[in-house]
Amino acid sequence: MLTLIGWIDGLTASFVVVFGILFGFFFIYKSKKTDVKILISLGLATLFAGLAFLGVFLDFVTVLISNVNIDNTHGIVGILSYIWLPPAIITAIYIGAKLLMPKKKWIILSLFGVLGIFFEVIIFLDPFAAFNFDDPLIPGTLLIDYNTIIDSIAGILMAFFLLSTIIVLGVGFMLKAFQSTGVLKKKLLLLSLGAIFFCVFGLLEGLTAPGLMVIFVRLGYLASFWFMYYGLKD
Repeated sequence: MLTLIGWIDGLTASFVVVFGILFGFFFIYKSKKTDVKILISLGLATLFAGLAFLGVFLDFVTVLISNVNIDNTHGIVGILSYIWLPPAIITAIYIGAKLLMPKKKWIILSLFGVLGIFFEVIIFLDPFAAFNFDDPLIPGTLLIDYNTIIDSIAGILMAFFLLSTIIVLGVGFMLKAFQSTGVLKKKLLLLSLGAIFFCVFGLLEGLTAPGLMVIFVRLGYLASFWFMYYGLKD
């Protein structure tokens, strides 16, 4: 039977997955209704970012059904979560490149596309070289915890992805905001905050152990999508 920490971990992960999917389709729907095409990119980024908690979510569902954790013999918990990181980063970077560096957009996306494929291959070939897994001492009482090994190739790539997102979107939009006034300044600041929240809380997710803290971390992660939505919607 799950402990309180296990319930918090599972419910907050489920919240992120469900609302990430709902927000993603909502943003895509709003794009069709308002003809703001860039909201499609935000919708996809939100969808992929929500699915980044799929491993935790499926472990939670497995425990609820069978009272034991998902079979993680092949590192499936980490793979099912981090497989969505490159698509989330690439679609987010697309937003920044399109608005800030449209002429270099495809060069930037090509670089991230190649690195993203490399990241996917690495975690599939050897997930235990990419992630630290912490199985509960008593199966079914907690969910399987996992963190990226920072000095692994996968960890270095993840750090590069998040740092690039902060620089391109967070810092880039903030600098543009300081050069702007009125409504445009406000929207650029919202985009900057959205990127910063996404990266900071995404990093904290990988560094913090399950507990009460994950409630705030995962809510902050979800808040990033709304900051970016209100920055782009008009």
